[in-house]
Amino acid sequence: MISLEGLRVLLATALAGSVGMVTVLALRGMVRRRLGASAAYLLWLAVPVAMVAVLLPAPRVAVLPVHAIDAVLPAARTVLGHSSTLPLPWTSTLGGAWLAGALLVMAGLLRQQRRFVRGLGALRRRDDGLWQAQATAGLPAVLGLWPPRIVLPADFERRYTAQEQRLVLLHEQVHLRRGDIAVNALLAALQCVYWFNPLLPLALRRCREDQEFSCDERVIARSDGARRSYGNAMLKTGLALSSLPLGCHWQDRHPLKERIAMLKCPVPGKGQWFGMLLLAAGVSLALGFAAWAAQPAPSDALATSAAPALAAPPRGDTEPTGVPADNIAFARRSPPRYPPGTHAGRLLLQIDVAADGTATDVRIERGSGHADLDEAAVEAARGWRFLPVRKDGKPVAGTVRVPVLFDRGAGRAAGKGGVQ
Repeated sequence: MISLEGLRVLLATALAGSVGMVTVLALRGMVRRRLGASAAYLLWLAVPVAMVAVLLPAPRVAVLPVHAIDAVLPAARTVLGHSSTLPLPWTSTLGGAWLAGALLVMAGLLRQQRRFVRGLGALRRRDDGLWQAQATAGLPAVLGLWPPRIVLPADFERRYTAQEQRLVLLHEQVHLRRGDIAVNALLAALQCVYWFNPLLPLALRRCREDQEFSCDERVIARSDGARRSYGNAMLKTGLALSSLPLGCHWQDRHPLKERIAMLKCPVPGKGQWFGMLLLAAGVSLALGFAAWAAQPAPSDALATSAAPALAAPPRGDTEPTGVPADNIAFARRSPPRYPPGTHAGRLLLQIDVAADGTATDVRIERGSGHADLDEAAVEAARGWRFLPVRKDGKPVAGTVRVPVLFDRGAGRAAGKGGVQ
């Protein structure tokens, strides 16, 4: 089952990817007219770049100190075991719903792949290393991830002239050399993971269209004067009745008229190629940097620094008999990640510390009023290490209270304010 942090990562990458999709969908038409179809295809690189960028460490700002307060409680009161803070019910519900949707989409894609492959009939390997099917619909095509294969229709030699055969094979070879099969496999994986994103189906369809437009452009660039023959080959190609997730083929919803119309466009020159590379790199880097910079900084939540001692002296009612009033200090601590949202809060954790300094149990003594803040603080506290109290020169177990403050304004105040 997916954890709360996993859900946050999923939503953050989905949001970053959606921004990338909207940007590319808005630019692809103009870019294709100005710089060519390959430039529009390269623009889609901005989507995975933006999604990866939000996984990088967020920029840090001001650091707020954290002080452990109150006294060491009697070692006898230490309760070893797991945290008493249970996962929120809605976290499990959302995680289960996401997993169910991902599995259903995956099953649907596998079914489409199997249906297409079965429809080809028995494949026969030709003397030229290609494969020939018993069917004709949706062929020629490139299918399979490892190894990818070019599959020709049963009537390949009868359907196409010699020049058309050369152009059709060149089209499929361009798909192979560029690694378009791997790209389509990535698109299928995104479809499974982000099935809940309403923008994704449109973006995937447009991306695969740009893939075909770009492939056509490369074929024409390498076959000067063969536009009419290539257009005739397109008209002779049978459209498939089902899609092929791991492959490149001509579907029933293929933009055939638009592809034929694009054959009239001039082939991009060297200057346009340089321009399309610069544009694709610029858009990808800009979106990636924007997604990275938009993350909430860790110190917005709580950036911990070593507190040399407890902030408050021991209370008489909690003073353990026979245990010196030494202070528990931090040995290692990492800040909680600020959950999505703008609310702030303050809570008090009670942490059982073992003799080796590990946090054996983390409990919320006083909540912040926000479940996501409480869970973020507990999750971070489980990884903290402490310098335990010592009795007769030996470290002993004990309990310490730690206040945690979530305050975005304090984090940006360059150290002003903080936990009192």
